[in-house]
Amino acid sequence: MSISESGHTDRGVSLDLPRNPERWRPEMFRGRDLRGRDFQRRYLVGADFSGSDCRGCDFSGSDLSLAKFTGADLYKTKFVGSILYATEFGSANLTRSNLDGAFIYGFLFSSPSVITYASLQKFRLEERRRSTLFKPENETEYEKRKFGRSISDPDALCRSNYRVNGNCFSFREPDNREASLQRAQIFNILKRLYRENHDGRAALECHFWSRHHLTRSRYRRTVLTAQFHDDEPPVRRRHTTVLSYLAEFVSGYGVRPRRMVRSLALLFAVFFLSTFLLVNVSSGSGVTYQEPGATVGREIGGNGADLLSLAQFAALSLVSPQLNQFSPYGWMIPLSLLYFALSACLLALLFSSLFVTILSE
Repeated sequence: MSISESGHTDRGVSLDLPRNPERWRPEMFRGRDLRGRDFQRRYLVGADFSGSDCRGCDFSGSDLSLAKFTGADLYKTKFVGSILYATEFGSANLTRSNLDGAFIYGFLFSSPSVITYASLQKFRLEERRRSTLFKPENETEYEKRKFGRSISDPDALCRSNYRVNGNCFSFREPDNREASLQRAQIFNILKRLYRENHDGRAALECHFWSRHHLTRSRYRRTVLTAQFHDDEPPVRRRHTTVLSYLAEFVSGYGVRPRRMVRSLALLFAVFFLSTFLLVNVSSGSGVTYQEPGATVGREIGGNGADLLSLAQFAALSLVSPQLNQFSPYGWMIPLSLLYFALSACLLALLFSSLFVTILSE
């Protein structure tokens, strides 16, 4: 028994597959040595590769719906453009595997898997929503396709109902909200996988995209059941969606420090401009500056000589509501307090985000 470069032991039994792929059977791949085999563009629905050594295999463009790769060694295996609907990858070694363009909605990880350097985030969704039935009322409505047969165009599988190996697949048109929810669920699964593999940066990236697509689905999470529902009144649903979009724009859902710095800079510019306009337009509102040693504070207005003082006042108000040298009055008092409250929230989010980012490294 030897040790592979991927860290798994070579325990598989070599397999001579029938030359005609249409003679393949779903159970004949279990616990076998299949290294380097070519399984491209084949109907492999329900195939059982559990415990098999599939290092270097190529499953690109194949229909692997409901297939099992539990405990399989998939080091440098290709799943480019594959159908991975409800495919089981529990305890599999997916190190350096390539899933670019794969349709991975509904894929399963019942137990931790190794995904080091695996390409997982460039997935796709099928044009139509896939559903599976094991005992349909009328099987004649599903075109029969033989297990192991070649697939001419994997992207076209979702355009008509079909059945393989006793599994019937039907399709329906999804709306934009449903597609966004599917993407949110996939990124949520990937976030968990990256956490289990101690890749904090990738987990934070998946967290952002999960919230990003969930916001566009306009679904709302219930606190008690942790499930999504769509029975909220339209006004309340819009309110929740607006807050989600605002959280994304301002802070990137708390995981994008650069957005928070940008938001702080934008808040500073808005406050500076508001202060400049207010001190020049309103006679009952403004800011005075108490110079050292002077008994009377001078008014700082909008002329060129006072712009630097206004900028200094705006910068100091960012971190403190009480200033020794600057004294706002009139409408400048509530405006300054609001500015400080918003900046304090953003600074707190920024520091917490930086802390989480550092811990994720």
